[in-house]
Amino acid sequence: MFRDIHDYKPDIDQAFKANHDLYEAAWKKQTGNISFRVLPPSDVSFYQEIDLTSFTFPQDIERYAATLIDKLDQSYMARRTIDDNCLPAVFPILGIGDYSAFVAGDIIFKPDTSWGQHVLKDIDDWRNLPPLGTSKWYQLFLDISEALIILSKKQGIPYMRGFFSPLDLAHALRGEDIYYDFYDEPEKLHELLNYCADATIHFAESIYALVRKHYHDTPYGTWYTRNQINMSEDIACMISADTYREFCRPHTQRVINHFGSGYMHCHSRAMYLVKEICDLDNVVHLWLATDPNQPRPMDHIEMLQAASNGAVIAIDCDSFSEIETHYASLKKGNFSLCLPVASIEEGEDMVQRFKRLND
Repeated sequence: MFRDIHDYKPDIDQAFKANHDLYEAAWKKQTGNISFRVLPPSDVSFYQEIDLTSFTFPQDIERYAATLIDKLDQSYMARRTIDDNCLPAVFPILGIGDYSAFVAGDIIFKPDTSWGQHVLKDIDDWRNLPPLGTSKWYQLFLDISEALIILSKKQGIPYMRGFFSPLDLAHALRGEDIYYDFYDEPEKLHELLNYCADATIHFAESIYALVRKHYHDTPYGTWYTRNQINMSEDIACMISADTYREFCRPHTQRVINHFGSGYMHCHSRAMYLVKEICDLDNVVHLWLATDPNQPRPMDHIEMLQAASNGAVIAIDCDSFSEIETHYASLKKGNFSLCLPVASIEEGEDMVQRFKRLND
């Protein structure tokens, strides 16, 4: 069971205010802001502690929700003395399969992840899919989300959910054939991407309605669902910037426009996408994940700052010395830095070092 949200941070209200101020600055394209988080092992260990194959849905929804919340509570309590930018949240952990199964198909569960099914053998097959909202996993996901929200609302823990971009969703439904579709069926691919944008908006609105229903009278319950959408652009990392502009940009932009602002994600193997994504209207955040054996974002701060268009670029660090080395360049943009640490004690120390650096 969750404790009151104020039990999880030294000053939770200030942490939310700092988060608000950072993204308000990004919205206004005001630069010069650096936010900092440490990542102790307890921040991620719960992903391995939940065996997804041990649950049968819908029978085990309540047990799943209680198990997940207990794991999240333990994680947040472990880091309660760390005064960084991490905010408590509740979110489903079901692997990646639920990101597309809400449209059609089933979820294939493994202990620590899941997959959806490629249900579109032909690019036009989306026309034969069941109406949005009627698939098995659409309602199941809403039921799981509502169970989590009900167990979290009294304590004021906000609900958080990310989504596939239209291209990511199209790939999840279509499979690898989508890379041929760019060249063989460009008009039909636009139609599929348009459908995927509609599906994302429809699904997100259903989830956000649940959040408003239960959290409307809480200070922070709607923090991650208010006038924003979180989307990944993972598949776009496998195409060129020109192809992104032609096929992805209009459909991703339509989803962002519907909700108000975009919190995006892509990978360092496609650093050229930073400019493409941040040039979208009303993008205020881009989590740029570091890929193995690919360019490291911390080695390209000036390029990222120039490409960011004022958005907050969230990147990983290997050491605190990297932050010190690049501090002057980081201050020219808006950055959110994440530093893995070996223990809570090291995390506390790194936060104090950052505060002294940032004063």
